[in-house]
Amino acid sequence: MLILFTLIFACDVDSNCGSVNVDYVTFRPVTLNANLEEIRREVIFDSIVSPQTDSIFFLQDTIGSFTLPLSPAENHTDFYFYYGERGDTIRFTYEKRNSVDSPECGINPEFIGLDTAFQTFDSLIIVNDTLKRTLNAPNIKLFIF
Repeated sequence: MLILFTLIFACDVDSNCGSVNVDYVTFRPVTLNANLEEIRREVIFDSIVSPQTDSIFFLQDTIGSFTLPLSPAENHTDFYFYYGERGDTIRFTYEKRNSVDSPECGINPEFIGLDTAFQTFDSLIIVNDTLKRTLNAPNIKLFIF
């Protein structure tokens, strides 16, 4: 009985492998009111395409914030946003570092230095250039007027 109990705990190593690093960018669409204060804005995109991640995202409803994955194989990811008769583009650049917290947990990728090489939105601000799992903290404030 003691051996079975030990084996159960020996296999439960992954429970301590909770990384805060993520591989996606969090967006929060905003606009400015008459007093030039930021307020959240809900948007509808017909689709968002990313050639580097081989992904097409279709969004049917209005959204107040959203996430999109970055390509782990490259140091940039392009996103093409289509809505109505408009389209916008963002090219993100970043550096990816791999670390190993422990042999049991494996490789822990970290995306750092998020920047834009090109973008066609009215404006955007990079709030957090290191991708971490945090609540209510977008990486990007996306200004849509």
